[in-house]
Amino acid sequence: MITREWPPEIYGGAGVHIANLVSALNQSGEIESFVHCFGRARSDATNYQLTKEFSTINPALQTLLLDSDIAKNVQGMDIAHSHTWYANLAGYLAMKMFGIPHVITAHSLEPLRPWKAEQLGGGYQISSWAEKISYE
Repeated sequence: MITREWPPEIYGGAGVHIANLVSALNQSGEIESFVHCFGRARSDATNYQLTKEFSTINPALQTLLLDSDIAKNVQGMDIAHSHTWYANLAGYLAMKMFGIPHVITAHSLEPLRPWKAEQLGGGYQISSWAEKISYE
């Protein structure tokens, strides 16, 4: 499972969905889920953070750097399952690099939210690109 949101850093419906999904999958006894998430260290997930030297670059570019780091660590998994544009590129890259299936759960569609362009500046074009390429 590849996600930006993972407890306790949940700020929306996607994070709640992912936490519940992983719990249900693991309880099934048939599937073992491994979580790769953005942010600080947690005992139940592999976390990814950028060093301070990258803290001043555009947040969307920060996301792309994290995605590339996550992608290389998905090697050996049976499937990459990503949630939201923040994580979709990591799943896409893992699919391309390791030949594993990539499943996307869409929680919002960036290219269909043009009002975000003003809010995010150049970040909107980056997030829309990452989402579009991941769906192809």
